[in-house]
Amino acid sequence: MTDKRYWVWLQLGIGAEADIKAILSEYKTPEGVYNATIIEWKNDGSLSSARIDRLSELSLEDADRIIDECNNNSWDIITYDDERYPEMLRDIPKPPAVLYVSGDIGCLKDRLAVSMVGTRKASSYSLKAAQYLSKGIAKCGAVIVSGGALGVDSASHEGALEAGGKTVAVLGCGLGTDYLKSNESLRRKIIENGALITEYPPHKRADRITFPQRNRIISGLSRALVVVEAAEKSGSLITAEYSKKQGRDIFAIPASIFDPAFQGTNKLIDEGAFVATSPRAVVLRYADEYYTLDVSKAESMYEISNIDLGANAPEKKQLTFDNIKSERAADSERQDKAVSLKGNEKAVYDAFSDGLILPEELEASTGLSNLDIITALSILEIKGLIKKCEGDRYSKV
Repeated sequence: MTDKRYWVWLQLGIGAEADIKAILSEYKTPEGVYNATIIEWKNDGSLSSARIDRLSELSLEDADRIIDECNNNSWDIITYDDERYPEMLRDIPKPPAVLYVSGDIGCLKDRLAVSMVGTRKASSYSLKAAQYLSKGIAKCGAVIVSGGALGVDSASHEGALEAGGKTVAVLGCGLGTDYLKSNESLRRKIIENGALITEYPPHKRADRITFPQRNRIISGLSRALVVVEAAEKSGSLITAEYSKKQGRDIFAIPASIFDPAFQGTNKLIDEGAFVATSPRAVVLRYADEYYTLDVSKAESMYEISNIDLGANAPEKKQLTFDNIKSERAADSERQDKAVSLKGNEKAVYDAFSDGLILPEELEASTGLSNLDIITALSILEIKGLIKKCEGDRYSKV
């Protein structure tokens, strides 16, 4: 195995989603890349001019600083030639040169891994479906892989943890980054019962490019992908495209054909995706492939559907003949209040969908300052139009 210094140096230079296989085909090892001349780099064709520029500016001391940072925080560095590197990920077209890991990546060994993806602003239906499915799948001995974000990702991780199973979060940023502070407690649980994984060096901040790049790792680690909720244009469909290219099975959860939030998942089903109606429907396909999988533990939806979503989803009361009149009156009153909103309160309220949302997301969609957002949220909460949920998230009432 090559000295990890050279691997970290190479990863820092080529960045994410580079063709590491083509580079190794030319130079055999990262040390071979390091010892080559700039002229050789330019002539071989496996390195772009931008990557050549970055590599020429880096030294092994830069790699040493990354390694020291990881050692100080008990973060593991798994290189492409490390025997602990997940085999399924090694086989994808552009695997990461280096994985930075907090937790135990060994939880993936010899186990079925199922990815669960979907929107952050998920409906209560999708949150419950994600948590129910992941819980049932994890009970059978499979590992749940997702992205550690709000919405479907969090529900999927939580379902696996409820089952006492293993779960892996693939981050679109470096370890040690203050990404989604509200999910910090969940990430700690994932570290204790699985792993956080990223190809980005410590403290690398997330941006609009890193999330699509990490999606290939989510699908690459897994034998199957379950798309829980995706609109026609959704980041989850990027993961589905990676899954197709990587030869993974794709499942989708059925939903209303009239709801735009599910146009992406319904399209996947139209195109041949398997329909995920229960944990058994997912794991049964792999019963003979993984000796660690126990399909007999796959419970029915009636046995497991009493999961408690807590504050992860807006509460909806069951309408009965006794309360339908009062509920209609309350709903009418809320509609009147919503229609009368003006200024910042109207801008903030209009930015809400049916799912959960963070104040910082409202800043991006409304252009208002954090102070204006917090003030508007307080007023809307007093008026009974929104409610505060777990993790500083808000939803419409």
